[in-house]
Amino acid sequence: MRPSRVLVYEKLRQGTFIVDALEAQGFDVELPYGPHATLLRHARFSEESFIELAQGFDAVLGISSARFTRRVFERLPDLKAVSKIGIGHDVVDLDAASDLGVAVTNTPSRVEIDCVAEHAIALLLAAAKRMDFYTTSRMQSGGWLDPSVPAQALRGRVLGLIGFGRIARAVARRLAGWEVELIAHDISVTPGEIHQGVRMVSFDELLAQSDFVSLHSSTQAGGKPILDANTIPKLKPGVILVNTARGLLIDQGALNTALTSGHVAVAALDVFEPEPPILGEPLLDRMNLLATPHSASTVAEAEHDMEALAVSNLVELFGGLAPEALLTSNSGRLDAASDVSHS
Repeated sequence: MRPSRVLVYEKLRQGTFIVDALEAQGFDVELPYGPHATLLRHARFSEESFIELAQGFDAVLGISSARFTRRVFERLPDLKAVSKIGIGHDVVDLDAASDLGVAVTNTPSRVEIDCVAEHAIALLLAAAKRMDFYTTSRMQSGGWLDPSVPAQALRGRVLGLIGFGRIARAVARRLAGWEVELIAHDISVTPGEIHQGVRMVSFDELLAQSDFVSLHSSTQAGGKPILDANTIPKLKPGVILVNTARGLLIDQGALNTALTSGHVAVAALDVFEPEPPILGEPLLDRMNLLATPHSASTVAEAEHDMEALAVSNLVELFGGLAPEALLTSNSGRLDAASDVSHS
């Protein structure tokens, strides 16, 4: 029986570790760009180019540069498993994967959760202290304190968390004792309930009451933004907005308008749509924008933890087990692949 073929379709920091770990388990691993390639992690494949690249592989492993649509699964009949690095899985049509029998896993690493929560708080603090405006480059050009650009204290303010999953809860735990009122909205939790000292509210209540808003939600059906031209005006005037979740959650054009008018005082973003942003993206010209390049979990410990889990997920799947991080309900292609082995 032939060994299972795995395509590692992105350049990863721990790429050598991943190849060695999978080959040690009997997999046939291919890095199409070579171990020293410089493919940008978020340079997105077109649907057709990825279908061409992944033909004949039993499994693929990567982060977010490929979108796994129903058409991709249909056009890759040999594909049995997708090992997705990271918690987010918006790039995968899980219903299509389940319908067609493709197993999909993610890597809900505790280290990643901690790193993203820390990054969200760092962006929140930086925005509140107006580090978007008070920069080293400003001082180098002779700039100094401007009374018209005051910083804000967190004490006594309201922080609204949109989404209350593992990362949002980690943010809440870290801010306990900061004398910040924490509220949250999550479609799976009833308004009025209290969790970890966080009061659950309706979406409109959160928008109206929050001095700071931090996004930790998955995208809506069809990729429709949560904050757009209809909902951004409902935010409290002068709000500070933080997004470490998904770029699709915010309509960037509507946010640009709100930053220009001052309705949103500062936006601190680690995620964009697309990634990287297109050259000339107007949002990046705003003086009241803090931007980081999707780097919240780009910490050596987090990356190693996630990539080790991605390897473990494939080993378990092809060993006939169901990993804890399995996201799909049907692994029919794996079950039917009695002629494929990795041992």
